[in-house]
Amino acid sequence: MTQYKMTLSLNVLRHLGVSLYSSTPAVLSEVVANAWDADATEVNITLDTAGKRIVIQDNGDGMTAQQLNERYLKVGYERRNAPNGAETTSGRPVMGRKGIGKLALFSIAKTVLIETASGAERNALQMDFEEIEKFIKQENVSTGNSGASADYAPVPLDGSSVDFAKGTRITLTNLTKGIDQTGVNLRRRLARRFSVIGTGKFKVNVDGTAVEVTDRDLLPKTQYVWTYGDTDNKLAPRATTSKETFTRPPKTAYGDVTGWLGTVHSSDQLKEADSDDSLNRVPLMVRGKLAQEDLLAAVRDVGIYRSYVVGELHADWLDSDDGEDIATSSRQALREDDPRYMALIEFLKEELQHIKGEWDRLRDKAGTKAAKDIPEVKAWYRTLGPDSRKKARSLFGKIHRLGLDSNDENVLFSQGVVAFEVMKYRENLNALDKLSGTDVAALGKLLKQGNQLEEVMYHRIVSQRVAIIEKLEKLTSDDAKEKFLQEHLFDHLWLLDPGWERASMPSMEKSMKTEFKDIAKSLTKAEKNSRLDIRYQKTTGQHVIVELKRATVSTSSAVLAGQIGKYRNALVRWLRNNGKENDTYSLVCVLGKPPTDWNHEDGRETSRKLMSSYDARIVLYSELLNNARQAYDEYLKKAEEANSIQQIVDAVAARAK
Repeated sequence: MTQYKMTLSLNVLRHLGVSLYSSTPAVLSEVVANAWDADATEVNITLDTAGKRIVIQDNGDGMTAQQLNERYLKVGYERRNAPNGAETTSGRPVMGRKGIGKLALFSIAKTVLIETASGAERNALQMDFEEIEKFIKQENVSTGNSGASADYAPVPLDGSSVDFAKGTRITLTNLTKGIDQTGVNLRRRLARRFSVIGTGKFKVNVDGTAVEVTDRDLLPKTQYVWTYGDTDNKLAPRATTSKETFTRPPKTAYGDVTGWLGTVHSSDQLKEADSDDSLNRVPLMVRGKLAQEDLLAAVRDVGIYRSYVVGELHADWLDSDDGEDIATSSRQALREDDPRYMALIEFLKEELQHIKGEWDRLRDKAGTKAAKDIPEVKAWYRTLGPDSRKKARSLFGKIHRLGLDSNDENVLFSQGVVAFEVMKYRENLNALDKLSGTDVAALGKLLKQGNQLEEVMYHRIVSQRVAIIEKLEKLTSDDAKEKFLQEHLFDHLWLLDPGWERASMPSMEKSMKTEFKDIAKSLTKAEKNSRLDIRYQKTTGQHVIVELKRATVSTSSAVLAGQIGKYRNALVRWLRNNGKENDTYSLVCVLGKPPTDWNHEDGRETSRKLMSSYDARIVLYSELLNNARQAYDEYLKKAEEANSIQQIVDAVAARAK
């Protein structure tokens, strides 16, 4: 049986084996590259999660026992220095150069089984990382030289296990890295590491599914693309038809660059959904294989556009057969001080500057086009002067950059029109100061624009509040009103006071509930039963406590004052303890029935004075509607006069539905 020999030191094993790569896709890429160099047309990768192993088999030339010893097991074997070693038998440019990729297998597995068939020969051997490490240590002890190399003998196996006619099968067991159970992640990463996969000449399958060019899933995310040279199948098929593509000159001092650079619609698109990886990078391909993860990192530019950039560049001239090896020992990057690399980075800098200059213009153009697809917005846009149109295009461009779906984007476009009018209105205030008092026509025009804008703002508020008022109008029984108020009053405090809005400080409300909980312990059973709900909120300008009584409860002002007084004292104490003693507050009791003392002579006035002494007031269910109507009569009038800008908002909202 053939004896095999691998010569290496412990230092080489650790630095070029275990520490060479950090991920499974990177390690398997070395095996795939070896299959390419062996003239394989197909590689099958099987992720055996049950057996906890990975199997990689190709249909390449395979290896004889002599080739295993003299080439594969020789760490540092430089194939390109051998006669006709720069190309495969079929004329492929060889990817490998340093002869250390095979050690990468020990980055993810402790045991490596190699089975290969070449001509009539069938050979198999097994290598065990722990055995190799143990052997080298023993050799170091026996020789007294910790840096010495040792000849490790892999375990030869019976070639009868080789059940295929041609190629090589590598089985990795005792894995130290997890397996992607679906294979989707591995297919995607392999597709991004090779431009030769999926071209028809070289097929790679993961668990029976072919790795395709489209698995890269990069170009379909782009909005704008700049291409360089003959891209052939280096560009994945288009996923949308809205993309704009621009051709750029590919020249550098050392050779042409091919590939593409692009920008996406939203920077969120460059976050990998199933991992923490960022796609905001520009990988470099050399001879069809990934040579550097990200060229973008070498360009110091902090422009906003940079976070939208993605791409893939190719420069085979960086690894010419007659040139010095430019790759670092890790094989995951290139030497930054090499003139060829510096020329490539300078090329990238210039292209990014070009893209940076085009980016704002293109985004504004796309945003304006999308906005003008809305007829109402288009009609409004036509009313603007040249300077205002320029600013409007900029606004639409900023909205378009958010990357929203069409409905949400259309709503923002319509709101952008209102925002633009706000801006225009503020600019007109400056113009108002410069107007002559005799220019009545110009003054009237400016005031009209201001009034129209005010009406738009009113319309939004009124549309919501009128709906509440109308619903309340339809309620005839106190029980129905009680249920309605219980559900809606605390979210619509404007029913009590037009100046009150929703709560703005829930954390404060939460801490006040603790105070109220302590007070509730002192209430009688009858008092607890009479109270439907109590709510504390911080409204615009002041703190509010609302006591909502059941529709059937009959009580007096004195009893109410006693109850509400406890909550007032708790609020005052809380404000004082939190340095807010100067804040204003108000207490409201909402009743279904009038207090019993209101039937007495001057009872209502006496009740008002009593409650006022506690900074409180009483409101009946029946009064809420009248109060709301009185408060919003003017609002309703304004709503009926809503201007054409609001019609744009309404039209777009209807489209969104």
